[in-house]
Amino acid sequence: MKRLFLLLFSFLVFSLLVLTPALATQGTVKDRLEDLRDARQEKLEIRREKHQQELEKLKLKRAEVAQMVATKQAQIREKVVERIKKVFAKILKRYLAALERLDKIANRIATRIDKLKEKGVDTSKAEVELAQSEALGAAAAQAIVDAQSAVDAIDSQSTSVSDAAHAARDATRSAKEALKKYHKGLVEAIRELKAARELREEAEESD
Repeated sequence: MKRLFLLLFSFLVFSLLVLTPALATQGTVKDRLEDLRDARQEKLEIRREKHQQELEKLKLKRAEVAQMVATKQAQIREKVVERIKKVFAKILKRYLAALERLDKIANRIATRIDKLKEKGVDTSKAEVELAQSEALGAAAAQAIVDAQSAVDAIDSQSTSVSDAAHAARDATRSAKEALKKYHKGLVEAIRELKAARELREEAEESD
């Protein structure tokens, strides 16, 4: 009986000393494993969040750079368009100067016609050509004004460089063609005036 009691007591002591620490150790490892996994998951979440923040910063930086580039390009485009307008404005000033010179020539032709008429020269054809030239001169003056208005109307903030160049070129081309027609008309008036004078001189020589 005592031996049995001693065996049971020894078994209980063994269980307490050996099995219980083993079970306690198993539970600690599991908890530790879960803790490690929780910590790992937390680190992953932190890393994901940090990565997302970096992506947002990168997107924002790209957007800012794109905006800066767009703004710079817009400023450059605006300056180029303004330069185009100034160039064609100078061209139109030269056209105005040319128009004034042609008007002076027309005035001299008119004066010459009056002198020859006083001498009995038939200047009717020259007068017709001069009148037609005057109409062409008025058209040239209007074309220059219209061209200047077209150039001034070019919006440097919204018009592309290509569109600005085309618009200005088309406007000044019309003015240039009108000036050429005016000049040609005056040449015809001078030719008729010269022919009338020569005819008069021939008639006088014949007499």
